[in-house]
Amino acid sequence: MDGFIVYAVTNRNLKVTDRLGLSYRTPNELNNIIDKELPGRPQFKCQDLVIAGETLQFYYRDIIPCIRTLYGDPEFARDLVFAPERHYTDHQRTCRVYSEMHTGDWWWSVQVRSRLLDVFQCLHLVIDIP
Repeated sequence: MDGFIVYAVTNRNLKVTDRLGLSYRTPNELNNIIDKELPGRPQFKCQDLVIAGETLQFYYRDIIPCIRTLYGDPEFARDLVFAPERHYTDHQRTCRVYSEMHTGDWWWSVQVRSRLLDVFQCLHLVIDIP
């Protein structure tokens, strides 16, 4: 009887996945599709790390190819942010909202500071200050 229940549950789950029309049936098949069939995605690399005498596998991707992939894919164009923003809950701007990295103070100060430095460098060249 226990074997029948397991078969019935498994059979019912298979029917759900069949109705979804997925191109995979198991997590391993999904990982294989992600790693080998999707175009333009940098491959994962694996490195063994020894921490406190225990060897752990660390999976990672090189950041530069990842950035190239994100910037080169038109599907991500609407989601990429290149400048800081300040969001508020009211028109009087009394309550600021911090929700993403580009809404924080750090990005604002770094980007504004770099723009000011660019302006000063341009002025230095134009005025020819020694």
